[in-house]
Amino acid sequence: MIIDSHCHIDFKDFDHDRTQVINRAASANIKKIIVPGVMKNTWKNIKSCCDEFSGLYPCYGLHPYFISNHLPLHLKNLKTWIDKNKPVAVGECGLDFFIKNLDINLQSFYFEQQLDIALEFNLPVVTHARKSTEAVIKAIKKRPGLRGMIHSYSGSYEQALQLIKLGFYLSFGGPVTYEKSTRLRKLVQKLPLEYILVETDAPDQPVANANNKRNEPLFILDVIHSIADLHNTNNEHIEKITSKNTSELFNL
Repeated sequence: MIIDSHCHIDFKDFDHDRTQVINRAASANIKKIIVPGVMKNTWKNIKSCCDEFSGLYPCYGLHPYFISNHLPLHLKNLKTWIDKNKPVAVGECGLDFFIKNLDINLQSFYFEQQLDIALEFNLPVVTHARKSTEAVIKAIKKRPGLRGMIHSYSGSYEQALQLIKLGFYLSFGGPVTYEKSTRLRKLVQKLPLEYILVETDAPDQPVANANNKRNEPLFILDVIHSIADLHNTNNEHIEKITSKNTSELFNL
């Protein structure tokens, strides 16, 4: 079995063919998909998708991209929603220092509040860290016992080791399939497989062989193949160990 550890299957990009996308994935043995939330107004649709399709698992959170849409009240709403609907994780939350017009202090406020919510509910956290890995590590270090994943990891090897020591998994998707991504590929090659997850981040981050297409869970097969090549092993081994890692993190 293969698990896509991060896919926005609830997005409107899939409204016209969501069932077919999920069926294509299932036919390729991709039987479970983790679906992260990004804004308060997405949580209801995520719940509906996960109720409709078996093998979909919800997360609820407030993404830094949409910082202008978040209100402090939404943090209270998040706690209530989590308590009622029992997701597998809090998120997608995090810090994005790549986009310059996103208020860093406001991002930090919502991020750290969500880390505290994850601890309160004893849930893992799905973390977005773009050009912000050091700040993310600093926030995690303040919260012993916190666990989770860094989605589409792009930090350094040394930072990766720190995160692993702190109880976090590192997830990789489409970017690892590009030959030109030499730094990322060397990083993945060095990391122990026991701490690696695979994802698509669909509909974003397409794989090299489908660069002009909308991304979807089926294309996680390319991610698995690339990681297998980098570790000089076979696809089945990567499927088995990443599914085990994902199942353990999200208590599937």
